[in-house]
Amino acid sequence: MKLDFNIQINQRQGLALTAQVQQAIKLLHMTNQEILEFVEGNFQENPFIETNEYSDSEQQSNSSENNTKELDEAFTKNPYTKNEYETKTSLENQFETGETFIPNPLLGSADTDFDKISTLKSTSKSLYHHCAEFIESVDFSIKEKIIALRFLEELEPTGWLCVDLSKIAEELKCEAEILSRVLNKLQTIEPAGLFAQNLRECLILQAKELNTYEGNLAKVLDNLHLIANGKFELLKRRCNCSDEEISQIFKAIKSFDPKPGLKFDWDQTSIREPDLLVYETDEDWVVELNNSTLPNVKVGKNYAIDARRQVHDKKEKEFIKNKVSEAKWLVKAIEKRNDTMIRVGSEIVKRQRLFLEKGLQFIKPMVLKDIAEAVGMHESTISRVTTGSLIQTPQGTIELKSFFSIGLQQDDDHIGTSATSIRFKIKKLIETEDPIYPISDDAIVDILAKQGINLARRTVAKYRKIENIPSSFGRKRRNVISGLV
Repeated sequence: MKLDFNIQINQRQGLALTAQVQQAIKLLHMTNQEILEFVEGNFQENPFIETNEYSDSEQQSNSSENNTKELDEAFTKNPYTKNEYETKTSLENQFETGETFIPNPLLGSADTDFDKISTLKSTSKSLYHHCAEFIESVDFSIKEKIIALRFLEELEPTGWLCVDLSKIAEELKCEAEILSRVLNKLQTIEPAGLFAQNLRECLILQAKELNTYEGNLAKVLDNLHLIANGKFELLKRRCNCSDEEISQIFKAIKSFDPKPGLKFDWDQTSIREPDLLVYETDEDWVVELNNSTLPNVKVGKNYAIDARRQVHDKKEKEFIKNKVSEAKWLVKAIEKRNDTMIRVGSEIVKRQRLFLEKGLQFIKPMVLKDIAEAVGMHESTISRVTTGSLIQTPQGTIELKSFFSIGLQQDDDHIGTSATSIRFKIKKLIETEDPIYPISDDAIVDILAKQGINLARRTVAKYRKIENIPSSFGRKRRNVISGLV
């Protein structure tokens, strides 16, 4: 086989995204907080970008307005001129686009007039702080204190210690006896149950704290796995207890806290301000941008004029022209993004009035294509705008993406019912069921069929699992354990 090099000329058609289009796509992904930080980043790099905090336009004289108009006309003729030294590769690598850009919905640390404190509940000390104070109060040796702090690092938010002690012993190069002694001391902390290695140990620690770990209660806790498997008859035989005694023991166990660590603050999720606000007026529902989190971006035209007068080098003039063009384009791109947000948000609110007025069970089925056709945009644009963006409604602050769900056809209309609404109906049916005779998936199918909603049993089971609801057998067993039956 002969190998050779040759030069060929091919002609093909294709679409190439310019740097401006790539950045516009990136802006669609961004939330208000991300827009704010993006503008602040550009403010540091582009001297002709002004924000509401750094605007000098009001301090300039009115005599420069005519020169500003001339400058606008000059830049309009050749907007965003490409630098002669920039290559296609450098432009393509400037911006993240498409699915490679992942918005961070919790991003944003800038100070705004949004009262974050009002959205946070009052909290006490954290679990870590509580346990660290206890470790300091115990008379540990230096080696034991190191082991205790290592245990603290492995402590779960539930208060459990889910780690293999042999690994800790190997890591710290210490004997298992010392680990066990330190762990026993840590388990004397209040509330009882912290630093337990499993549910059984957690409940036993609490029973010992109340001096009730004896007799039938101790036998039941030692055979806790039988309760989880629903083998109540075997449990009664092993513990030699009657139905009434088992019921009393179950009530005592129910009074224990299986996850004592959750009483403390653990991970405070940063609460982000909504991007859109919706409220009802006397005439209609109104959708507005949350301007408290949006920057007011302007082009420093007066500064650009002064800079052009003071420079004479060709490259410096070209630099000023490019930077002013970038600033002007950024202003227009943000305005376009905000307009898209308002249009999409308004169309969603228009279709979900019943949800705003009555609640989640009245949400209507809706897909991206519905909104895209209504506002005259592509589905990908709607997806970018709604991903990560929050809207504050009378029913709470939710993500715009949550409004989109498939519709399941009913017998009496051609509109259908959203999957979200059906999940809500199933959840309500289970919440109002008889604890002695939990409603089965087949019974739920029959009830919904009478309401004109045709579902398969496997669909009901799928929606039930999405809501983290156990089967009717599992709910019956849970009710027995909790003493409801």
